[in-house]
Formats: sequence, C-alpha cells, structure tokens
Amino acid sequence: MKQFKALIKKEWQTHWSTIIAPLWFIGGVYAIALLGVIVSLIKGNGWIQMGGDVPAEMANYILWNSTAGLTMLIGTVGIVSAIILADSMLNGGYKRRCEILHLSQPVCLGKIVGAKYLLLSLGTISLIAVLSLVNSFAASLLAGYKTGASLFVGLSGCAQGFIEISLSLLFVSSLYWFFAGVFKRKSFFMGTLTILAIQVSISILNYTAGLHIPSLLSYIARLAAVNINVNPPAFAGGINNISALIDAKWQQFFVWDSVMKLVYSVIFYFGGFFMYKNRELS
Repeated sequence: MKQFKALIKKEWQTHWSTIIAPLWFIGGVYAIALLGVIVSLIKGNGWIQMGGDVPAEMANYILWNSTAGLTMLIGTVGIVSAIILADSMLNGGYKRRCEILHLSQPVCLGKIVGAKYLLLSLGTISLIAVLSLVNSFAASLLAGYKTGASLFVGLSGCAQGFIEISLSLLFVSSLYWFFAGVFKRKSFFMGTLTILAIQVSISILNYTAGLHIPSLLSYIARLAAVNINVNPPAFAGGINNISALIDAKWQQFFVWDSVMKLVYSVIFYFGGFFMYKNRELS
C-alpha cells in the first residue's frame, strides 16, 4: 500500500498542472465574470439583474439546465486533460529517454500502471465532482435567492450532468489510454487516424460489396457524447413539471450504452496495459 501511495504521489507531482486543468478553466471563467461585473459597475449599470417575476417552474428549468450544462462543460475540459494525461503518463518516460530507469523500480508493473490510470481517471473525476458541486451549490443558492428556484433541482442537475460526463470521460480517456500503449509518439493523432482509417475501410466495403457494416465513427461519437436534453418520449410534461424531467433523466442512465461505456473502459485499460507491458523499451 505504501508503494502504491508513493507511486500516486510521484504521478501527481509530475502531472499536477495537467490534472487540475478544469480548475484553471473555472478560474478563468470567474476572472472573466468578475471583470464583466467591474466594467458594469464602472459604467454605472450596477449588478446584473435576475428577473424576480420569472415563474417558479421556468426558474427551476433554467437552473437545472444551467447546473447540468456547467458540470458537463467542466467535465469536457477534464476529458481533454485526461487524453493528454494518457499519452504523458505512458509515453513521458520514453520521450524523456528515462523509461528504462522508471521501470527498473522494485515495484511490479501492475502497480506502476495502475497508479497512473487511477490518477488519470478517478483523480480527474474527483476534481470534476468537487468543482461541479461547489459551483452548482453557489449557483443554486443565488438562483433560489433571486427567483425562488429549488436547491434540490440545481443539485439534481449537477448530479445528473456529473454521472453522464463521468461515463463519457471513462470511455474516451480509456480509449486514448489504449492508443498511448500502442503508439509511443503522437498517440492522439495516430489513434484518431486509426479510427478514421477503419471508418474509411468500412465505408468502402459497404459501397463496393453492398455490406451493411455499422459506422464505427458514429458509434464512438454516440458513446463519447453527452446530452443535457431528455428524450421527448420519456418526458412530455414540458417545463411545467420539473420533477418529471428529473425522473426522466434518471431513467436515461439505465440504457445499454451506459453499460458498454464501462465495459469498454475496462477492456481499453487492460488492452493499453498489455501493449505497454509488451512493447520494446528504449
């Protein structure tokens, strides 16, 4: 256990600036917002006003969309940082010509790679959770004070957005973790090029041989995508029934795609580990 903690600490010290990219993003958003408020005050416009005559259900609907959307936006930045981390963690030693030195530690390779993946995935997801909760809580309190919107609605939007973006992050980061294990250099470019090459091959076969092979690119895009909206068949109450909207959104998580995101994440993790373990050291 001490070895594993030491490995996680080492990875954190090496990659902390990339891991906290969502924090840099939120800091930038707040800095721009503060600048806008200062300019508004200097011009004598006062604080931005939030209409107090907004109907309660409309206010709740706007709050739910805002907190869910903000969480997914933070998570999208986390996905980008996780993709960068995948290549940096598995190929950083090779690029700096110290891979053999790092792998000569008296620690099993499984622990070394496990610490990298744990920090990449759960570390990024944990940061997204904290940032999303803090921002959504603050936004919900402000909206509740100005419009009477419900704190529960705001936090529900945060929770639902967090679950959706976390599943997508696991899938996408694990996919590019696998590519990082396969390609020592430019793993993002080479991995994306591999997907496109397979898609072109499928399209050619479908056209020339009259086959009906499903689109790989569309399938990957579907699993990687996040969606705030609720499917119309599942929700017909409009904004006048925010409880039905929240319930319908919860039901959307219980679909086969959610399971497959987790299954593929496990497959890509072990696939990346296998390729990394068996490739030539240099």
